[in-house]
Amino acid sequence: MRQPWDTAAPPPHPRHPLTGLPLTRVSPELWSDGATCWPVVDGIPFLRTGREALREAVVSALERGDRHHARALLLRDQDDHARLPPPPLSSTAAVVAGVESGTMGLREAMEHLGFGPVAPYFAHRQSAPTFLSALGLLAQHWDAPPCVVELACGIGQVLREVSLRGTPVVGVDVVFAKLWLARHFIVPQAVLLCADAAADLPIAPLEGATVLCHDALYFLPDKARALAELRRVAGPSGRVLVGHAHNRHVDQRGVGGTPLDPAGYAALMPGAACYDDAGFVTRFLDGGAVADTPLPQLERAEALSFAWPPTPGRRSIDFGVAVPGARLSPNPLLEAHDGRVRPAWPTPGLAAEYASAHYLCSDAPGDAALLRRAATDATPEQRAALVRRRWLLNLPERW
Repeated sequence: MRQPWDTAAPPPHPRHPLTGLPLTRVSPELWSDGATCWPVVDGIPFLRTGREALREAVVSALERGDRHHARALLLRDQDDHARLPPPPLSSTAAVVAGVESGTMGLREAMEHLGFGPVAPYFAHRQSAPTFLSALGLLAQHWDAPPCVVELACGIGQVLREVSLRGTPVVGVDVVFAKLWLARHFIVPQAVLLCADAAADLPIAPLEGATVLCHDALYFLPDKARALAELRRVAGPSGRVLVGHAHNRHVDQRGVGGTPLDPAGYAALMPGAACYDDAGFVTRFLDGGAVADTPLPQLERAEALSFAWPPTPGRRSIDFGVAVPGARLSPNPLLEAHDGRVRPAWPTPGLAAEYASAHYLCSDAPGDAALLRRAATDATPEQRAALVRRRWLLNLPERW
């Protein structure tokens, strides 16, 4: 049976991640520059550097027709910040079998893949403040671009919101397992590439594209190189948006990476508009534009956003409105008890991540009852308000 990702276009003019030489398709599952073969599994090219033994093992599995084993091998590969050891091959093989048979859902797959504390973050990301700020940043600088590219896209939830509204999307991440989950559960028709942000992005410029890096720049050791690559891919007429870049002057609850201060980020993005990232959460919830903020006023901002060029978007889009035909269901984080609505945190880390999510709480009379009947008996006006407040979500199938 034809899979949804069979219709996803390959990246335009793919390149070797180190030499920049063009790659050509030598079979449905292999690309080559004439000297080295790179695997393409479920339509996802694996172009990571420093993984020669893994690449060769996957290529060998594909050449002998063992696609199941090739997937299982790639699903063990992790980034440098992983908190748990790679899962055993038996676990990744079980995930492949369960997901492809339709008997395993997203959360169970993440558990078997050893996502650890990252799993609840991804499972509930649709209502996180950082998710809303990404959508608010995109909306303020929306040009109806030919495509949106996201570096460090995770399992593709931001890209899903863009794709559902008709814009093609390209996702790049260093972890194959995240992209594979994006392919199967979140955004099946996206163009997805597994590649290192520390190396050159293995795609040609996509003229006019909007290129996003959200809640990730502070992890990248060579930020200047990464930003240069984002600008190259966007082309002269495109946009580069950097969201939720942590401020090293503010307590980040143990955040990893190497955050900079506001001046440090701004020096890497001359001419960009600078914002308090929290303003885009407010924009998502209440509308209005976020003002470009002078650097001295950002010293105590937890995180910052940047837009280059700094001009506002020429078109409009509202990610707070459900797309036609969306299957809306109550946010599984929320509980109603004694007339109050509150999130029920699965982990302390998620509670810290959502510390500013006031929109998920209510003591207003009637709101607890409204939550219980939101998906079936709310008025259209009430339902629209609950979608914007993330009390109703358009969750992926087999969530």
